[in-house]
Amino acid sequence: SKRPLISRERGRYSSLHGALAGGMIALPHEPVAAPLDDAEPDELTCPICYTMFRDPVIPTDEPRVYERDALLAFWRRRPLASFFGGESLASARMEPALHVREQVAAWLAAHPGHTPEGWTSREPGPTSSPAELDRLASEIAHLAAVRRAAEAAEAFAADEDRDPGGAGGEALLLLRAQATAVRLRGATGHPARAAFTGRYVRRDDLPLLAGRFAFAKQGDPDKMLWFARNGFWHAGRAADLGRQTGFLIVADSAGAPEHIVGEWQVAGPRGSGFVPAPGLRCEPDEAEPDEGEEGGGGSGGLSGDEAGAGAGA
Repeated sequence: SKRPLISRERGRYSSLHGALAGGMIALPHEPVAAPLDDAEPDELTCPICYTMFRDPVIPTDEPRVYERDALLAFWRRRPLASFFGGESLASARMEPALHVREQVAAWLAAHPGHTPEGWTSREPGPTSSPAELDRLASEIAHLAAVRRAAEAAEAFAADEDRDPGGAGGEALLLLRAQATAVRLRGATGHPARAAFTGRYVRRDDLPLLAGRFAFAKQGDPDKMLWFARNGFWHAGRAADLGRQTGFLIVADSAGAPEHIVGEWQVAGPRGSGFVPAPGLRCEPDEAEPDEGEEGGGGSGGLSGDEAGAGAGA
């Protein structure tokens, strides 16, 4: 039999078992949440960008569905990497996930007043054609090949028993096939750092740095662009070439500077650290420099502020 539970008030007690059996005590009920009819289903949401699919694709080497642009942005930063970890994929080939797009259309039809988060309208837009996906796959494959070539060149340079005609030589050929000049353009947000934008020409006469070519600014060879082993590209003084320091830096292991997609950072005044410069970008530029580019062509020395502002990344 159940022992009666004594209440805190002296002299009063009741049998919990009897009270429950007689319906004298009502059991509390958990609040039931109202159904969220407009909650966007997880299975129709991209795991990278967390928005409902508009142009879903499936990599042929990985049976997962992604939003096309989100996957491409990820691959341009880490070519052929698997978003969920593990070994790199063998190719970047993709196929349209038409069945998922149909499911999204059905969900939208069942929720006529809902515009998915991140969408500008309820229209998903066109789906990618197989030809377009093949073109994008070739782009990613090229980025991956150049990055592998840079890694091979770095390993080749460190190998004292290297064979000049081996894999290191093949890697060097691929690296030489990339842009011979690039332009670092865009607002730096700091007038003293504008001098580090402009056109940079590849220095084939210098040894590779961490498997990448270094570049010198046209008309001002005291300013250079290089990659260091910390995984950053740097624009800084020639005296610091190869070091993990610079006035413009970006965390990106691209095999060539025109492949950089990371966000650049700019060194502020002495001791103030780095600030993002989302408008900066590095592009291939085989043409002669244009007049009027921010910092374009100007040689001149470093300002007193620049003389000590370069910071390690």
